[in-house]
Amino acid sequence: MKLKFQANQKDDFFTVVKKRVEQDFAIQAKSCHANWQMWLKTLLLLVAYVTCYGALISNSFSFNGVLLLYCGLGIIKPLIGFNVTHDALHGAYSHHHKLNRFLGYSFDINGTSSYIWKITHNVLHHTYTNIPGHDSDIDKAIWLRLSPKDEVYWFHRYQPYYAPFLYCLTSLNWILFFDPVWFYRGAINGKVPPKDTAIFTTLKIFSLFFFIGLPMYLLSLSWWQVLLGYFCMQFVGGFMIALVFQLAHIVESVAFPEPDSVGRMANNWATHELLTTSNFATHNRVLSYFLGGLNFQIEHHLFPNVCHVHYPHISKIVKKTTEEFGLPYNEQPTFFQAIGSHFRMLGKLGRGEILSNPEVREDL
Repeated sequence: MKLKFQANQKDDFFTVVKKRVEQDFAIQAKSCHANWQMWLKTLLLLVAYVTCYGALISNSFSFNGVLLLYCGLGIIKPLIGFNVTHDALHGAYSHHHKLNRFLGYSFDINGTSSYIWKITHNVLHHTYTNIPGHDSDIDKAIWLRLSPKDEVYWFHRYQPYYAPFLYCLTSLNWILFFDPVWFYRGAINGKVPPKDTAIFTTLKIFSLFFFIGLPMYLLSLSWWQVLLGYFCMQFVGGFMIALVFQLAHIVESVAFPEPDSVGRMANNWATHELLTTSNFATHNRVLSYFLGGLNFQIEHHLFPNVCHVHYPHISKIVKKTTEEFGLPYNEQPTFFQAIGSHFRMLGKLGRGEILSNPEVREDL
């Protein structure tokens, strides 16, 4: 079923907040893309990445040291993803399309597909946030119940306890199963251009060689020790990625709106995003720095083409405007409060509790 959001009115929230944000950038004569702080952060992350990988393949460390270096890469990889790749794939890093695309390929070099991400995340998730059957981020395998519409099984009661272990498998699932199957089906059905299939296959092979093949060749370790290191890297990275993204949409304050019988949503798109999205720990500058502004998820969903370094500033404009329009601005004060809310939400979903959606505004 094709979904349809209500049309924005002339005095609608999004029309006003968008105009205010654009005027603010114009008054300050600033670009909405990366600034020197973003470029410096990119450089520091690149240096950390190269240094850690160089130490890994130097053959100067014992097995325990190699495991730690693989885990270090497992931390740096998602940090690059949060801060650089995510912005680039949204076109927010630079106004130069080719630079965004080039930086976006860091996603593929690390084993996952930027092509698939732009479809499942940029299009499906950002358009149909928390809508069961349409948002790929909540439509998961049977083991996790992340939507009130999913069937409840007896083991879901325990999902707050086993979910962290499944989160660790996020990257491995993308690399070894989801991405290859998605591209295979797309290529068979002619829905994926041959050029993109070739890029995906080439960079997938390069990634496996980069993180497994070359270390096996250069290090004085057995093959299983290198593989264990690789799996540890993916476990650490997968857990970080899954947890951070879950804190924005699977918490107690958000809604899971559904369309009516003909596919009409009760609200316009921007109001829908406010109802289904939550910020967390926005006053924690250190966390905001390392998470690439993903804790300012409301601002990101409303302005995905704005570089995250500007989110702390424009959040003041967004919050003030929501108050004027009587709309919700969901946020968890701290990182650990957001984690607690997420796992309580997993418990409620796992027990099949009937969740009451926050009050919505109908723009009919």
